[in-house]
Amino acid sequence: MNKEQDIKYMKIAIEQAKRGRYRTHPNPLVGAILVKNNKIISTGYHRKFRDKHAEQDAIDKANQKLTDATLYVTLEPCHHHGNTPPCVDAIIKNKISRVVIASSDPNPLVNGKSINKLRDNLIDVTIGVCEQEAIELNKSFYYKYKFNKPYIRLKLGVSIDGKIANMKKESKWITSSKSRKFVQELRAEVNAILTTSNTVLHDNPKMNIRDDSLLRQLPSQPALIILDRNLIVPPSSNIFKTNRLVIIITSMNNSSNIPVKIYNNNVVIKYVNTIDNKIALQDIYSIAKMYGLDDILVECGSRFSGTLLSENAVDELLYFVAPKILGNKSISFSGINPIKKLKDKKTYKIKNIKSYENDLYIDMRRG
Repeated sequence: MNKEQDIKYMKIAIEQAKRGRYRTHPNPLVGAILVKNNKIISTGYHRKFRDKHAEQDAIDKANQKLTDATLYVTLEPCHHHGNTPPCVDAIIKNKISRVVIASSDPNPLVNGKSINKLRDNLIDVTIGVCEQEAIELNKSFYYKYKFNKPYIRLKLGVSIDGKIANMKKESKWITSSKSRKFVQELRAEVNAILTTSNTVLHDNPKMNIRDDSLLRQLPSQPALIILDRNLIVPPSSNIFKTNRLVIIITSMNNSSNIPVKIYNNNVVIKYVNTIDNKIALQDIYSIAKMYGLDDILVECGSRFSGTLLSENAVDELLYFVAPKILGNKSISFSGINPIKKLKDKKTYKIKNIKSYENDLYIDMRRG
């Protein structure tokens, strides 16, 4: 195969991987195709957690001998026994002649081991075809192994005059209905949403997924993390009216008090030592990791957003600008202005710019 053909087939494998969107966590999205005599003989993808992997799915659909076939897969095949047998063994058993891999697996249980095993069995292996596109599919998966912390996405919606809420501190409905629909998709992508007690008290949001088409694809609603230093959010709040996991992080000072508030069984309270009367980011990361939450969408007000930006803790900034003027008496963004930070190219780089109705959406990544 030449390079152009490898790219062509790998792009098809990447599209296959996307078919498992929303359903594979904590596993990554993976797609695979089998090619023989310059023809695709089968395709496969990882449909959901605990289901067969993409490589095995493609092999099972081939219905023919795979000698002289080439397997294109978006991630290095697994090497260990988990919920399914090692895919690398299935590749060797079926005598596949060549394997083209977009990216090695960052999981230390796999990283490079399958590649070496394939080569030890005289299978031709090519690595790095469409690598960046494959990594983008599973950015939080790669991130957690590289940095040992959750991938943090911060969503900000502002008016054209730079306001994040009206004079009553209400931030709902600044952006358009299409922007809000897109936010539903963002929520479906992550496994946790993080907010603060101030946001809950001012807006009484649900912060859940309400789009029926998305709900049909999701195994569950994303977990909710609430930073509530003084434990003041009332149990009657809308955020508690679901059966999803809700984690309240509060000050250790509240641990000695006899609980007066009664929460549902899906609500857990985590007590941490505050620093300068603030909850430390590292404590948030540690608690999230405890529950396997590695991709977090932050939806909050000005203060905590400013803290995240000032501490360079935002990995992806999702910035919506609505063509509305809220006026001088409305609430401005306090702290670091993310647009101004673009001047420092080492801080944020623009990944994508789109429009949703009349809103401008800018996706920025930490450089």
